[in-house]
Amino acid sequence: MPDSNTDQFVELMSSFQGRLYGLILSLVANPDAANDILQETNLILWSKAHEFELGTSFKSWSFRVASFQVMAWRQKQMRDPLVFNNEIISQMIHEQNEREEDYEFKKKKLEQCIAKLPERQRELIHQRYGLGTSIVNIAETLKSNANSIRQVLFRARTNISQCVKDLLEESV
Repeated sequence: MPDSNTDQFVELMSSFQGRLYGLILSLVANPDAANDILQETNLILWSKAHEFELGTSFKSWSFRVASFQVMAWRQKQMRDPLVFNNEIISQMIHEQNEREEDYEFKKKKLEQCIAKLPERQRELIHQRYGLGTSIVNIAETLKSNANSIRQVLFRARTNISQCVKDLLEESV
């Protein structure tokens, strides 16, 4: 992979660590093993970075690599009588992929609804939930009081909730 793409690849790898770990953990149900498998997956992803084409689905590619690593780990664990068979693991991978697609779909709907908010509500949502700023700190920064910030956030959450509900009902 050319050096100009390395930063983008590293950013993709970093942004998917939580989801990769979640996938692996859901398949092995052992946090220590999941960490080990994630590290092995990362090594393979990095060693095969030149094979990945930017602009294609990093999620699909990295999940496939992780799935193979889980199966390889399982082969080593076959002595354990409490290990799932490969058919069950494949079904779990399929279900995890469906959940991931559902997550992405709902995330897009949420982003659409946040974009529809009035600017003040959108900014407060960003400050509070995007940056994790406390309500008191937001109020101090805006020279407002915490109760008025809470009220605006409440209205914003209500607007978002109704908007997402409406969008999800439309897509059914």
